[in-house]
Amino acid sequence: MKSSRGSYSRPGAERRYDTGRAGPIKAPKGLRDVKGLLSSREFFNKLRKRTRENAHLIDAEIERRSVRDLTVLMCDSSGFSRKTNEFGILQFLGVMTYCYDRLIPLIEEDGGLVLSHDADNILAIFEDPLKAITAAADMHRWLRRYNDHRPPGEQYNVCIGIHRGKLLRLADNIFGSCVNIAAKLGEDLAEKDEILVTKEVAERGRKRFKIDYTRSTELGGRTLELFRVKYK
Repeated sequence: MKSSRGSYSRPGAERRYDTGRAGPIKAPKGLRDVKGLLSSREFFNKLRKRTRENAHLIDAEIERRSVRDLTVLMCDSSGFSRKTNEFGILQFLGVMTYCYDRLIPLIEEDGGLVLSHDADNILAIFEDPLKAITAAADMHRWLRRYNDHRPPGEQYNVCIGIHRGKLLRLADNIFGSCVNIAAKLGEDLAEKDEILVTKEVAERGRKRFKIDYTRSTELGGRTLELFRVKYK
């Protein structure tokens, strides 16, 4: 296969890395159990029927069926524009796909549920913030081993943001400021190979990781303290 710029080389053809997965991996039952949760279609149909008179009833039902306290992990590709310009979109996406096939099982092994991996990012939820940080560190460690001694066109790096809070958990999607904050951290604020978390996550993560305050930022009209997770 030829990319728009140069030849496509299949990443991993020379050597492969095992994620250590012994068999099929599944997220915790609590995350996989969607019984009682609204689907996106049901959710938006209810919003279409929401009026000034019945808003309190509609809102109460949605909150009862969908509001959850969860940890959100957003993983975004690093250097997308530069690498696609330099090596071609097909080469980049080929490397990304190869890595996704190995990173997603790591998330699952650490107790996460991947909701989407569209475009060049991965969105996952966890019940435990510490497990989300563990998954992020495992992902970076795997990529470090994978990238070792590879040419630049076959390397892949990510930026990861993690936040915890209440959100709307649907059977097939999630909504809320918690999701937006995690996305902002992972897609815009975290740097290459970095894990950036909020105070809510840092407090739990210090049980196992060294986590340092890095800066404060304004997001959605509120000030958030951001912390960088150190991993080896």
